[in-house]
Amino acid sequence: MNSFAEIFDVVKKNLPVTDTSRRLFIDPIKPIKLSGNRVVLYVNDPYEKEIINSQFSIMIVNTFKEVLGFDVELEILTSRDVTAEQRVRLSDPIPELADDIDMTSKIETSLANSNYNHTFDTFIVGDSNRLAYSACKAIAQGQTGQYNPLFIYSDPGLGKTHLLCAVKNQVEQQYPSYKVLYVSAENFVTEFVNSLKYNTNDEFKNKYRNCDMLLVDDVQFFSGKKESQTELFHTFNELHQKNKQIILTSDRPPKEINDIEQRLLSRFEWGLITDIDIPEFETRLAIIKRKAELLNMHIPQNVTEYMADKLKRNIRQIEGAIIKMSALSLVTDGPPTISMAQNVIKDVLTEQQPIPITVEKIISEVGHIYNVTPAEMIGPRRSNQISSARQVAMYMINQITGLSYTAIGREFSGRDHATVAYAINKVKAILKKDPSYRATIDDLVKNISNIV
Repeated sequence: MNSFAEIFDVVKKNLPVTDTSRRLFIDPIKPIKLSGNRVVLYVNDPYEKEIINSQFSIMIVNTFKEVLGFDVELEILTSRDVTAEQRVRLSDPIPELADDIDMTSKIETSLANSNYNHTFDTFIVGDSNRLAYSACKAIAQGQTGQYNPLFIYSDPGLGKTHLLCAVKNQVEQQYPSYKVLYVSAENFVTEFVNSLKYNTNDEFKNKYRNCDMLLVDDVQFFSGKKESQTELFHTFNELHQKNKQIILTSDRPPKEINDIEQRLLSRFEWGLITDIDIPEFETRLAIIKRKAELLNMHIPQNVTEYMADKLKRNIRQIEGAIIKMSALSLVTDGPPTISMAQNVIKDVLTEQQPIPITVEKIISEVGHIYNVTPAEMIGPRRSNQISSARQVAMYMINQITGLSYTAIGREFSGRDHATVAYAINKVKAILKKDPSYRATIDDLVKNISNIV
């Protein structure tokens, strides 16, 4: 390793984080310098710094020690700590702009304005998220007894973390003495394991069982982690008995989370369970306009409608497209156009996890085994052969991609949650009784895993 950048690449690759955490919080970190035992890193958004310091800093320091062989002190800089010129360079502007001095102030303004806070004011409300928003808003305003716990589930990128941060921000602003803890399930598990490893379990319990509000993101991560589930169970009980508010999020409803103790699942269901669906067209329009306003950019109505029609799956796609559109507008020094939107959308969709393609491959492979076409499997026909293939495909998609029942139903011409649940449960029941059937499914898993 000949540079600090190469050292940091090794550190990042060895961090024990989920793909989602890596994409959202680790990959955007820029290495600045290693001076003695002092490591200096950079993230553009102060909010990201707060998350990294609270959730990942210990992990980063420990991994640096494993790579370098000595302890390091970690310092994280943000856009507030560097000059305008440094900020543009560290934010990876489009290469054509790197040496354009006249563009520096424009890009600086755009990047700074894109770092909006995760508050209720910046959350766009629509039919797809209204109940989750209203419940979080009520809790933040002090109505903590009505929804305890609050369980919010949705596919990734639809605003669950935004709502948790909005609750945290508003409660801390109104009640400065309140101890509000936001933690991802992944980091709860990591902290718990480290508390056992370093004999600091009392400190861990004191931290989580004596807070005024606990916000846990992505609780599906507890799947299969028995000791961590037990710790969460006791933490939940103690807080709930003290009437302390708990909010949980997941990528699926409680009953669809595999390998979780029933006693914990029952507690997830004690309060209000609500989902956030893919935003409808009108909400996507409002999101695009709001993001553009934050970048001081005007997007013509026809371009806005085109983007809202094409970017359907999650809000992160929309945010990425708007920021890229802003940069391209600076390059061309002209307003956004349909042609520009087409190029931006193509880039943004390429960057996303290709779950829809994976689903297509699974359906195709299952269809090959059962001699059924993908169109027949997705369509309305219900012959025994087609129904059997469809049920296996739904089961395989759930097992391989982790998609929720609702999301799987959308891949099969909008079939409802109950239909998907019935199909998957039927396959599970046959697997328990028929060794030959299980062997076929096992072979399918291996084949598909090699393809995708």
